[in-house]
Amino acid sequence: TESLLDVTRITRGKVELRREPVDLKQVLARAIEDTGQLFDEQEHSLEVALPEESVWVFGDAVRLTQVFSNLLTNAAKYTDPAGKVAVRMHADGESARVSVQDNGSGISPALLPRLFNIFEQGDATIDRRKGGLGIGLALVQRLVEMHQGKVEVHSSLGQGSEFVVHLPMMVTS
Repeated sequence: TESLLDVTRITRGKVELRREPVDLKQVLARAIEDTGQLFDEQEHSLEVALPEESVWVFGDAVRLTQVFSNLLTNAAKYTDPAGKVAVRMHADGESARVSVQDNGSGISPALLPRLFNIFEQGDATIDRRKGGLGIGLALVQRLVEMHQGKVEVHSSLGQGSEFVVHLPMMVTS
């Protein structure tokens, strides 16, 4: 798939970001639009809480959209029908924090340390049924790191998951 090629290119240093001033709110709006059909099909509610003002980062809008589309797709896939997903952004002037939280099946504590490894799938029977290849989170982590950011996960079985992306904000005067 395209994601596998992306991970391979990124791992080999073959991907260059097309960085420019990007409004992270617009990136999130695009990712939400891109995944909207999946949320509709699953009858999930999506709560979105964004700051009123623009949140500027120096990044590649296409790649950042890919990051958040991937996290939203995972949240939709691993949450039972009619579940809840929340997207929240907080900006403090130095960094932007975007959280994608679901009330889905959660992630085993044993899997958490390996979650961002390529081809890591956890319970393969669940992932095959849901269509996961085990490369999406590896791609997310690598793209976020290429933007000088970090991604973290908080989860426990049966309690859903929260993925948090931290990105440095542009200094505006």
